Amino acid sequence: MATAKKVTKKKSTKKPRKTWQDDIKTMLLQMRKELLQDVSESMRAESDHLKHDIGDFYDHASNDRDRELALMLADREREKLTHVDDSLKRIDLGTYGICESCDEVIDKERLMAMPFTKLCLSCQEDLERG
Repeated sequence: MATAKKVTKKKSTKKPRKTWQDDIKTMLLQMRKELLQDVSESMRAESDHLKHDIGDFYDHASNDRDRELALMLADREREKLTHVDDSLKRIDLGTYGICESCDEVIDKERLMAMPFTKLCLSCQEDLERG
């Protein structure tokens, strides 16, 4: 009498293959980390500026100009941080990479170049034309 061998399949221990969407998420998380550091440094520099406010009229004017420029840059960084956070939420919701205007898929190349875009190239061009 032949004995039947029980065949068991090995469970696959392979990691899921990394996709370009995973690369974008990693890129967005790194951007977020760097932006948070930049905003934090700007806030620290601003508080240091207020502590050491000495000098004559020209020093104050120069410092005010530098401070205004730094605040403008910090505002841009905060705005970019908002866009990055929004993109990460869209990834989690499964709506990332879909144009908010025409509901078409945004090209992978566009998303890799500008990972927080919400519009396909065609809709972005239409928007810019007015």
